[in-house]
Amino acid sequence: MDLTRVELPVAWAAIGWIVAAPVLALALLRAPWSRFADGEQVHVWYGTLFALILLWSIQATVGEGFTFHLLGIAALTLTAGPALALVGSAAAVLVLMLVKGGVWASGPLAWVTMAALPVAVTWATLRLAERRLPPNFFVYVFVVAFFGAALSLIAAGLAGALVLTLGAGRPAELVFGDYVPYLVYLAFGEATLNGMALTLLVVYRPHWVVSFDDRRYILGR
Repeated sequence: MDLTRVELPVAWAAIGWIVAAPVLALALLRAPWSRFADGEQVHVWYGTLFALILLWSIQATVGEGFTFHLLGIAALTLTAGPALALVGSAAAVLVLMLVKGGVWASGPLAWVTMAALPVAVTWATLRLAERRLPPNFFVYVFVVAFFGAALSLIAAGLAGALVLTLGAGRPAELVFGDYVPYLVYLAFGEATLNGMALTLLVVYRPHWVVSFDDRRYILGR
């Protein structure tokens, strides 16, 4: 759910700022900027952000103005790490709002729901898989990349639905009747998109994916 064009009450907009500001500040402090000393990593980073902005610009609207799009956050998180994923997604939200317009007061909460929350879900899926599942290549691809991506989109969609219902005053039966059912189809598309992207990357450019360890997932160590 894209909340950048949704008018929210002052209290809800303030909640967005209160949550987004420290999370983004912490991400800026913890981001591994030294990685950009490698020129190739800089190009990968900018290319990923460009792809993310393009993906988010492809939107669909259903029902009573419910706007949604695929996220691509799982691929960004697994490729760059959570800190850079948070910073990059914030930049993507800013660029899209500058280009396509939106309600600036709603921007932080939109970022929290469709970026910060999916980043957290994706990274938690990775950590849980590392602790509980065998160190296997297919575990990374199918559990972390495919399932993690689907789960991140569902989490973002449900969070957006709750904001629309509790914050924007949209009728619950309308939100959960017209919008939420689409999450099933979107989750499948999200899983396929991110899973295929990560599969290609770990096969041909594994050094671009910070969350993938050859020794663990291929050698089984």
